[in-house]
Amino acid sequence: ERILEEIRGRMMEDIVLLETRMARPDKHVFRLQFTIGEFDMVVADLNMPKCEIYEIKHSTEAVPAQYRFLDDPEKLKATEFRYGPIKRRIVIYRGASMTMENGIEYLNVEDYLRNM
Repeated sequence: ERILEEIRGRMMEDIVLLETRMARPDKHVFRLQFTIGEFDMVVADLNMPKCEIYEIKHSTEAVPAQYRFLDDPEKLKATEFRYGPIKRRIVIYRGASMTMENGIEYLNVEDYLRNM
């Protein structure tokens, strides 16, 4: 079950990344690796420096551990230095869409793909 869940998670990440690239050809869409951790997806506008950062989770529940990298000051600073101000921090998952107190958005994956 754990292996299947890992595979489902990776497949969901790949699907969201691919669909976002196709829907937003004017943006640079990619994964951003750090020494420890990564942003599953960054959508950067290189003509007007600004970006959005994403975590993609195959979960139906919203828990703080899911967005720990989206809230990491060092990762945020390094990303803004290279790609401009971060306009949105988003977790795409299978639960209901909502906004957390700290400004991190949770978007339902089906809603995200439908409304891109």
